[in-house]
Formats: sequence, C-alpha cells, structure tokens
Amino acid sequence: MGPVRRGRLFEDDEYGDDKESNDARVLDFAKDALVKAAMIAADLAARNKMCAAGCLAANLLIAKSALDAAGVHQLPKLQRRLPKLLDDLEYVCSWPNQPSAHTSLLEELNTSSQRRSHGQAEEQARQGILAFCHASQDIRDQYLKKLQRFAELVMAVDDDSKSRLKKTTDEEMPDAYPTHVNSALFSVLKSHSLCTCTWNGGPGTDGRGKHHARLRLNDKITKIDGCVAFDMLFAATPLVSDHWQELQMRVAMRKKAGKAVHYREEPLVSSPGDAPKSDFSERSRLILPEQFCRLVKTPIGSRICCRVQDEELHQLYDGVPLKQQIGPGSSMSLREILAQCKLSNRMKLVLAYIVARSFWQYYDSSWMGSAWSSDSIHFLRESPLDGDDDDESVVSDGGTELSKTDGALFASRPCLAIDFSDQGMEGPMEYCNSYSVVYRYPRLLALCIILLEIAQGSGLVMEDKGSMEGNLNESWHMTRRYTRRSRLRKEFDFPDYRKAILSCLNYKPNDDETGESATSNVETDVFARKAMVYSSVVQPLERLLKNLGFAENLHIIDPIDMSRSPDRNVKLPAAILAETLTSFKDQGNTNTQASVQWLDDISSINTSIRELKKSRKSKERGRPVRIAVLDTGYDGDAMFFTLKERKRRIKGWKDYAEKSSTPVDSSGHGTHTLALIMKVAPAADMYVARIAKDRAGLQNSAENIAQAIAWAATEAEADIISMAFGFPEEVPIITTALLTAQLARNNKLLFLAAASNSGANRREAFPAALDSVISIRETNHHGAFSDSNPPVDPRGPIVFGTVGKDVPSAWLSSVAGEVPKSGSSVATAVAAGLMAMVLEFVSVGMRDEEMKLPEEMSRAWTRTGMVNILTRMSHDLGNRSYFISPLSFFSGKDLTKSWGAISDAVVG
Repeated sequence: MGPVRRGRLFEDDEYGDDKESNDARVLDFAKDALVKAAMIAADLAARNKMCAAGCLAANLLIAKSALDAAGVHQLPKLQRRLPKLLDDLEYVCSWPNQPSAHTSLLEELNTSSQRRSHGQAEEQARQGILAFCHASQDIRDQYLKKLQRFAELVMAVDDDSKSRLKKTTDEEMPDAYPTHVNSALFSVLKSHSLCTCTWNGGPGTDGRGKHHARLRLNDKITKIDGCVAFDMLFAATPLVSDHWQELQMRVAMRKKAGKAVHYREEPLVSSPGDAPKSDFSERSRLILPEQFCRLVKTPIGSRICCRVQDEELHQLYDGVPLKQQIGPGSSMSLREILAQCKLSNRMKLVLAYIVARSFWQYYDSSWMGSAWSSDSIHFLRESPLDGDDDDESVVSDGGTELSKTDGALFASRPCLAIDFSDQGMEGPMEYCNSYSVVYRYPRLLALCIILLEIAQGSGLVMEDKGSMEGNLNESWHMTRRYTRRSRLRKEFDFPDYRKAILSCLNYKPNDDETGESATSNVETDVFARKAMVYSSVVQPLERLLKNLGFAENLHIIDPIDMSRSPDRNVKLPAAILAETLTSFKDQGNTNTQASVQWLDDISSINTSIRELKKSRKSKERGRPVRIAVLDTGYDGDAMFFTLKERKRRIKGWKDYAEKSSTPVDSSGHGTHTLALIMKVAPAADMYVARIAKDRAGLQNSAENIAQAIAWAATEAEADIISMAFGFPEEVPIITTALLTAQLARNNKLLFLAAASNSGANRREAFPAALDSVISIRETNHHGAFSDSNPPVDPRGPIVFGTVGKDVPSAWLSSVAGEVPKSGSSVATAVAAGLMAMVLEFVSVGMRDEEMKLPEEMSRAWTRTGMVNILTRMSHDLGNRSYFISPLSFFSGKDLTKSWGAISDAVVG
C-alpha cells in the first residue's frame, strides 16, 4: 500500500466526502493506525501525567470502535472519509513538522515490530504526539472535535449519546500506570499460586491446599523506583490463617527489562541498560513457583519485597517495615461485618471510596475475574506496632490510643480475597449478550451492589431465579429500588453517594450494543466504561470526602466497634432538631445539592487565593483574619472537627452560658454555624463564645452577649463578629457593648447579624437593625430573596443577602454526616466567611511587593469600606436588595485585577 494522501490539518469543517480511495485495505489500515497512535498517547499520559494525551487516546479508541461497529452498507461512505482521517492522524504523529512527502509514518508504524524502521517510526510518532499535546488548546480541541464528529457520523448516535460521548472523553483521569502492570502481576502470581506444601488437612484431603491470598485495596497508587508497588498478604499455612505474610510486589512500568542479578544457587546474569538503573541494581534472587510456599511460610517480621520481571518473580535483598501488625486468624468479609457491627457514616464513606477507586484501578485487568462483592471484600485483624504510638494506624477519630494487645478491624484497609484457581476466577462477565436483559453489565452492577450494601449497613439477599438472565434482572431491580427508598435517605443522607450508584445503574453505551457487533466491541468499550466509573462514581465520592474533611487523613479513623450491633432504624432525637435559635428554620432537601455546588465554587476561589499568595513576594508575613462566633458553642467531637488542621484553626473558646472550659454544644446551631464559616473561610482563625445553651436560653442571655462582644473585640482582637441570632426589640446593654467595642477598635471591626425569618410579620431583628451592623438576609443559590426575610424599607439603606437555603453543615456528634438548614442565620454564617475571604485577599495585596495597594485599603476592615466592597461584588436584584455573588466577581479574570476593583470600591 502506497503512502496515504495528505492535506492540511483542520482545513475542512469535517471529514468530507470529496476524497476518494479505491484501496479496499484502507479500513483495516485505519483501525491499526488508530490503535497504535492511541497506545502511544495512553503511554505518554501514564508516564507524564498528561490529561491531554489521555483525552487524545480516548478519542482515537472511540474512532476505532466506531470503525469496528460499522456495517457493510457504510463501507463506501467510509472509504471516502478515511483518507482525510489518516491525513490528519499522520500530521498529529509528525507534529509540528510537515509529514514526509515520500514516506508514510503510519505505514511504518503498521509494519512488523521486528523491522528497524518500525522502532524509528514509533519514536518519531511518540515525539510528534508529545509535541501535539503541548500545542495550544484551540488546536487540540479542533482535532478532537473532528474525531468526535467522525465517530458520531459513523455510529449515527442520537443527541443523548453525543452528550455522553463528549462527557466520557473529556473527563480528566488521575495518575495511573500502563495496563501491562496489572496483567504482569496477575500472571506471575497465578503461576506461583499452586501450593506445593505437604499439609495434613484432615480427613478427605489429599495433603495439598491453597494459601489464602489477599490484595490490599488502597486509596493511592504507590510508585517506587520506576515500579508500581502492590501489597499482598498470604496465609502461611494452606486453608488455615495462623499467620499472614505481607509481600510488596513491584512491577516495572516499562515493559522492556533485562534479567536480574541472581545470587546463591541462581546463575549470575548481567543486565542490559535498557530500563532505569534503579530497577535492576538491587540484589535479588529468583523465586520459582515451587519455592513460593517456602517464601510465605516463615514468620520473618517484615514485608518481603519482590519484583515481577520477564514473567518471573524475584525476591529483593532488602525487606521493608510492616505497615500493620496483622494478627492470627481468618479475615472477615464485609458481609459478616455488616451483619455483626454498625459502621459510622465516616467509615462507610471512606470504605466506599477505597473500594470504588480500586474497582476502577483494576477494571480493565485480569483481577476482575475474581468476584467483587461483600463476600470477597475482606478485613484483617491488626494491632498497633510496638513503639509506634504516634503512627496514624493507632489513632482514633477522637485522638485516643488503641490497645496494643487487642486486634482491630479498620474500614479504611479493605482487601480483595483472591482465588487464583480457574473456579475462583469465575467472576461476573463484562457484558451479557442474552435476550430480554434489562442491564447488560454484571461487573458494574457488582460495584453498585457493594456501594448500596455499605450505605444501608446490611448485605443484600438475592433470590435465585434459576437463570443468569433472571438473576441479573432481579439484582438490578432490587439495587435500584433500595437506592431510591426514603429510608436510606434518612439514615445515610448523602445525595452525591446515591447519585453515584444511580449513574452506574443507569449507564448506557455511546453506541448501540446489540447482536454480534456488541460482543466484538466489548474490549474497546471497556475503556469507556472504566472512564465512566471514574467520572460518575470515584470523583463524586472523592469530592464528598473532601467536603467533609476526610480526604487528607483517610486512615485516621476509629476501629470498627465489634460490640455494636447494627441498628436499622436510627432516628435523630426530636429534642436536638427542635432546640434551635429563632433565626433557624426547618431543614429542606430541594436545594441542598445546588448549595453544595455553590460552596464548592467558593472553595475554588479560596484555592486560587491560596495559590496566588504562594506565588507573590510579600513584604511581611501578616496574620490570618480573625472571626468571633457568638452562638451556642460547638461540639468538638463532631465529624467535621476531627481534622487536625481545623482544630488548629479554632484559637479561642469562652463559655458565658455554663462556664465550661471545654467546647460544648447541646443545640447544634453553633456547631452548624462554626463549621459553615470555616468551609467558606478555611484560612481564618476562629474564636468561639457560647452565649446561650439553646433557643430558650437566648432571651435571658443579654449579659452573656455583651461580655462576649467585649471579649471578641479586645482579647480575641477579632476582625469580624458573627451574631447569627436576633431579638424582636432593641436590648440596650448589647447596643452599648457594640458601640464600646467599635470605639475601642477605631471602627475597624465588622459586625454582622441575622435579619429575621418572620417575613412581613415582623420588622428587621435587633442587632441587625443597628447602623453599625451589617444585616444579612437569606437567598437561594440563584440569589432569589426568601419570603421569610423582613420587608425592605424603601427609604432605608440597601440590604444584602446570600445563600442560606438548604445549606448542609456539621451537626452534633450524635448525628453522623451533615444536616442541611435554611434561614438568615445560615446566610449570616456564609456572609461572615465571605467577608473573611475578601479581607484575606486584600491583606495579600497590601503585603505584595509589586502590587503596592494603597494604605487606604485598610478601610476594608470598617463597615463603610466593607459595604462598598459588597456592593461592588453583588447583583442588584431590585427593591434595594443586593445578592452577594463572589463567583461572578472573581471568576473569569486575573485575580490581580480583582485587587483593582476592590481598591476602586474602597478608596474611590
């Protein structure tokens, strides 16, 4: 086949019909070229952590999948489109140079790998694709859109499928590694799994058994010296778990590898320098299959390090310390744990994330041959290591040390039970091609069932319908029904979690998978399904953990309490939900997800400010913004505050209600308020004053409030004082305290308070009605002011509102997870955080050596200055009502330009 015709890249709007080809082999040639280019791009993505290369690989494979699915009637049209497709692919592989007019790079790639020209062509294509991935975003987007358009035209997908296709291929993928790593490890362990021990297993045995194997499921990928490291555990004695031996299995990320240097009874072989030196310079010895039993039988007291190389297993000379002290005894399945114990919501979320991420990690590998279920997810009893009092594995959520003699099970350290026999590798199939099947992806369904069982705290019992098709349909219907039921929402109220399960349950392919074409495309469609698992399941769970503050310290977690039996009907005490201040309304769920997204966007702004702060040169360090919260206190044992970084941010505590020296909250209102402010302003220092126990005590707390204001202004030296409460009439002692504090601080002190939740039935509450206080009203995430806000005085000043509708935040420690609340007090907490974020941003600019913001910017710490900033940052919704919207103010512009806008507002 001669060189393909070439034209200018992107010269047409799409792959048109004007080019002709009479070569019948061009279709197969195009498929091979797409696959080879995709493999090069995928390898570059894994090695260099390049999202652009991963996206290119995905689109190339989808185009190839489209060609596979093409019917005979489409071939004439394809032969007119393929030359342009190949022209552009040749250009990408040659980027940024013009393709050769005499030789075809794609043709050389499709030759035998034994030919010298093939290696040269592969390297040239690698360099070209790498350069193309570093080209401008516009150029890459044009090519990817043309590839997607080509695939859509071939597959004739409908509008919904087009949307799913783009979403799947545009999804950013995390750090990964080449696909051969999983297969190499599995292949070697399978070949070594046949037990050669002579063992008295009792009557009915033949003296041969199997060593139980467990693959540790991790939340991160471990890379050591150019290798991916896996943790495996093997029982020392066949079919008995009297001792577990830990092995660290390392697999090189590069396929080409020389023979290792062997010692003792093994012959010496020099190693070529083809791979990184660190992969082959270590002393090691070959472990033959018949020697593997001896390797795991001896209690050696360390993790045995092995390397998989050239389909062989090599034991490295040096061992590494044990991660945990695994005690004797059988492992315990997730189904058994759910039947006997009750997991906290934190344990459930951490476990679900690790299982889902591991499922994604191994999805396109032989490890999926093993069943993934609550029966195969196991946990090993472990004890803290002697002398490791500070190790994270021995610290509970509350900071208490675990017993060194009692073993424990940890939800953050699951394993997959592996049976390498042919019978043990009869896990669910990837695709069911039978008739009358509702859902054709048994493996995806297996993940959904595990996640549902974790959420509801009990295993599902499936009725055997007598056929594979019947069982598959029954499992799908039951899983969807249980995921949607209201009881799960009450006991495990995490909408993102349920959405992740339903997204997986409702998965539909990018093209019609029916008949013979379906089975032929299963292999290529695995890539798309794996991407879906990451984008629809793993990412939402990861975001949920981050929002709750669990992501950074997944393994700092209490052991599973084996003494607590599952309670299927846990309800919140009515007293807890009733004891709220006047500014708190009943919780709702309609806008919770939108409020969460709004808070996520605020978090992104904080991240940008933090990165800007790191990148700029400052004249001095500067202190964090300080916020004083006057409320019902806070529960330090609530899940939100278990993160050490958050605990460190709480700098002061005063209890004017009961004089407690330690944090306490019997209402929940203060806990919700404090956690919400810390979400919006994570860099601020917090000072908490408990001014009342609950709603009933508020009316008699005037003296407490006055003392708290004085403490916040003088001792705490707060920049912002948040008062998420209100009185129907003015309280003189509080007015005096506010004026005194303002004078003591030379007006550089911001007060804000909740307006009211009584609608037109009452006027604006005190102290929000004072001129020295910034009054805050409730809006939804779109900025619509609530009917519960007090009426606006048409002759009075403008009023501010921000998100306060169904906003989730922490509650008392007796309640797992977050509780959504609405009201002007919720909006006040959000506004306090937003003001702190603004002051932090201004402070960075004032200390910046290049920006040189005027000293007058310090007016931002006064009521007049902050009102001017909020006005500039807000949307005027009419009726003198302004919605505080930092999203539109900060997004879409260089942050340094925002300094100018704030300067104009403050200085004029």
